[in-house]
Amino acid sequence: MTVLAHEVAPIPSKAATVASADQETAITSATAAVAGDVEAALALADHQPAGEAAVRLRDRLRERVRTLAVPAERYADLLPESREKDIAAGTVRFARKVARGCGSDPAIALRLLAKSVAHLARYTDLLRSA
Repeated sequence: MTVLAHEVAPIPSKAATVASADQETAITSATAAVAGDVEAALALADHQPAGEAAVRLRDRLRERVRTLAVPAERYADLLPESREKDIAAGTVRFARKVARGCGSDPAIALRLLAKSVAHLARYTDLLRSA
């Protein structure tokens, strides 16, 4: 499988649009906004983890970690003392550590960044709905 650079371009934050009879409502979700990058990273990790597109995607995922870590951390802080809170806080710490550097294997870096971004986006969505 070959993944071209134009196939891993960032997807717009406007994930979907629902039109009613008299209005149009934008449905935005952090999870939906990052889904394309996460899927592309996992595909590139399996097939072409060291290419130019993968490098750009890793950089974009690192930026997403930095952006999503703040609301995800806020979500973790709002949870009552529990195992769930410990897991959420640990996930945020781990994601920040991964964004700073995750070794020399580009495939592992893509996978770790993709999974970290997916988890942080989920926590961000949970914060919005809280």
